[in-house]
Amino acid sequence: MTGKQLIQLISLAAIWGGSFIFMRVLSPIFGPIWTASMRLTIAGVFLLLMYTLSGYKLNWKRDWKQLVIIGIMNSSFPFFFYAFAALYIPASLSVILNAMAPMFGAIFAAVFALEKLTVRKGIGLLLGLTGVIIISFSSMEIADDKAILAILACIGATVCYGASGVYVKMKASHIPAKDIACGSQLFAGIALLSLVGWFPVRQAFGAYELTLLVTFAVLCSALAYLIYYSLIASVGPTKTLTVTYLMPIFGVLWGVLLLGEVLSARIFIGGAVILAGTMLITNLKMYGKKVV
Repeated sequence: MTGKQLIQLISLAAIWGGSFIFMRVLSPIFGPIWTASMRLTIAGVFLLLMYTLSGYKLNWKRDWKQLVIIGIMNSSFPFFFYAFAALYIPASLSVILNAMAPMFGAIFAAVFALEKLTVRKGIGLLLGLTGVIIISFSSMEIADDKAILAILACIGATVCYGASGVYVKMKASHIPAKDIACGSQLFAGIALLSLVGWFPVRQAFGAYELTLLVTFAVLCSALAYLIYYSLIASVGPTKTLTVTYLMPIFGVLWGVLLLGEVLSARIFIGGAVILAGTMLITNLKMYGKKVV
């Protein structure tokens, strides 16, 4: 991995770690449905505009069904779940739970016979479950009684990520990454927009909040996905996966610096246990040639 690629990886982790901060601020104003749908729709339109200006064409006719499924599984549900969780738990806690995504990817890969579920992976799953239990007990320190539901929403998001990853590998490996990045977000945004009539905006907003929402969509979805797929193309998916381990560092840092969040020792311990379990499952080592 070159210096430029390492900077891209760290930048991606910082951006995606920051996305939980954006949701923590925006969800109480716009509500989870509006926050997630606008994030996706604006990002999809932005990418489509960029592709159009550069002369790149998406194969809508051939791939639209797969893009709809990927969009709903990988974006509509998880983005809504995280936006909902942002109403009740700290952003830093959400980003720690996000580290479980590779675990569920391994589970679904084993279910569909893409990979074997070894003893090492089984131990990793038990560690991940232990970490979630530790963090769930920590939610008792959070005042809102919907904290447990918010934690379950975050776990549900990682289940969606794991399932969509396997679906892409089985049914959509022929689709270019740029098409998936743009098309899936557009369709995911459209799917959520169909629900906004039943979920009105929660608070009054002005130009500042709208600017924040557009920045959130362009930075954390559109541009982040361009960096993500660029890394996959240049260094491969395994090394790019290390962004999952870096995101909690930045998520916690942004939460403390920007929102004044304070995390308990249990959350730190639970997060460390989840990360350890995830690394066992993915067999990804944070040293040597496995990363750099």
